[in-house]
Amino acid sequence: MNLKKLLSGLCVGIAMAATSAQAAPILSDIIFVVDESGSMGTVQANLRNNIGLFASILTGTGQVDAQFGLVGYGNNAAVPRMLTDLTDVAGFATAAQGLVASGSTEPGYTATAFALNALDNQTDLFSFRPNAVKNIIILTDEPSNGDTVGRGSFDGSAISQAVLDALLTDNNALYNGVLSGNNTINSYSTLITDHGGTVFNLQQFNTTNQTVVEEFVADFAAAKLQETLDFCQLNPTHPACQPSASVPEPSTLALFGLGVLGVAACRRRHAALAIAG
Repeated sequence: MNLKKLLSGLCVGIAMAATSAQAAPILSDIIFVVDESGSMGTVQANLRNNIGLFASILTGTGQVDAQFGLVGYGNNAAVPRMLTDLTDVAGFATAAQGLVASGSTEPGYTATAFALNALDNQTDLFSFRPNAVKNIIILTDEPSNGDTVGRGSFDGSAISQAVLDALLTDNNALYNGVLSGNNTINSYSTLITDHGGTVFNLQQFNTTNQTVVEEFVADFAAAKLQETLDFCQLNPTHPACQPSASVPEPSTLALFGLGVLGVAACRRRHAALAIAG
């Protein structure tokens, strides 16, 4: 087995041991916010073709129950649009066929606010489960630009970085970016790191080399699993994070201790893919 994939599997196993006392899975509602400008065609195809691998790693331990929604933005209309409400892997993959790569303006802040159902007079609303962790993942190679009231507003104002920061806080949402380019990273990195996420390298996903793509997806999914578990450690009263009523067995407590020892090693593993904010 490839060493990178073996390490990713070990990290997932450690995460499973660290939280095995919780019987019920954490509900995670994940919205992918995807740039539809002309340079993103390969990324869009890789997302569509690898959502099954991503989901199998994220949910395969039984600790997370995930569903997936999709926002496209930056096409010629430059207005965020829902390609699918929260659905299963098959539904997501079908909806992702509707992504286009034909635009030039990328109002990513506005698109993220749309993913949170936060825009004024928004009619297409995502059906978040009331007890789910909200996860927003943006994929783009451009900084947020063209965020005007005409493309979406909140309380009558255009979506700025400060407005989006407040919306992410109000929704207690996790925010991740798969990004490339220094200007793009600078546009999003503070928001991402302030809301429990990490910036990942889009170049490892913007390639036709499927070995590279699959290794990236496996590592990214393992990182998302750990991030979701970390969220519940930091937010134990969140409805998605209520522990099992049962008392853990002594062997479970021992596994939990092993998991705690391994978390730092896993985070170092995932940092190999991450871009410093």
